[in-house]
Amino acid sequence: MIMTALDRWSQRASRWLYNIGVYGALPALLALVTLEVVLRYLFNAPLQWSRDANGLLLLITLFSALPHAWDRGFHIRMEIIHTRMSPQWRSVADVLSALAGFVFFSLLSAQAFLFARYMYVTTETGEDLNVQLWPFMVFVAACGIVFSARLVANPRAAPTNGGEASNPWI
Repeated sequence: MIMTALDRWSQRASRWLYNIGVYGALPALLALVTLEVVLRYLFNAPLQWSRDANGLLLLITLFSALPHAWDRGFHIRMEIIHTRMSPQWRSVADVLSALAGFVFFSLLSAQAFLFARYMYVTTETGEDLNVQLWPFMVFVAACGIVFSARLVANPRAAPTNGGEASNPWI
């Protein structure tokens, strides 16, 4: 019962994060890079803050796609070794991989929350972009929590049949 609820919640959250990254942050990143290139090379008027903004948009894009990539089996593993393993050893390798990922992303989330508090207290901003950075650190922590939940709910990284299918081009 708890695992089913965790699976449903984390799968919905994974899809929601994926949509934020692919349909929000990625087009914004493309538009900003295009604008920066046009302004820099055609008008010799670069945006001073675009490097910071591009980094934050890239951060959102990468971290929001992690849980979805795990669910679809688009993660990086040593295929040359993995495909030569027997099905039993492949399952063991998948579970060990999920366990290592769970430990890593759980610790990353905890540290990100702690660091977000520090960033909030010190009002940390980017070098050229005067935007507080703590919300982005909270976003990283939230993505880590969702990814950790997906690792528990789907430790073999088997493509899930539930939910909508991804667009093959994205």
